[in-house]
Amino acid sequence: MVYAMVDTSGPDSLPAPAFGPDSEEMLRCTRCELRYVPSKSTSSLRLTYCSFLCELGDLGFSIAGLEHMEPKPKAIEAPAVELDEPASEPAVVD
Repeated sequence: MVYAMVDTSGPDSLPAPAFGPDSEEMLRCTRCELRYVPSKSTSSLRLTYCSFLCELGDLGFSIAGLEHMEPKPKAIEAPAVELDEPASEPAVVD
């Protein structure tokens, strides 16, 4: 059997993926650009952020917090009632 050697170090080749200790592919965090293993991420969006803090810093809120948030009830305002002012006589200018 003959095996052909393929050169993968050319300018158009993709770099080999980095793998974590459990042979899981490591991703790059959208916010901090660090490599992380998705199963170890504390973020609700594990495939995007490496930690809860990057998720919170990038979005301004966390998905877990959004799930538990309750809407604030709106205050009921009484409709504005216009009172008819008594008709006064027009001012006379001399």
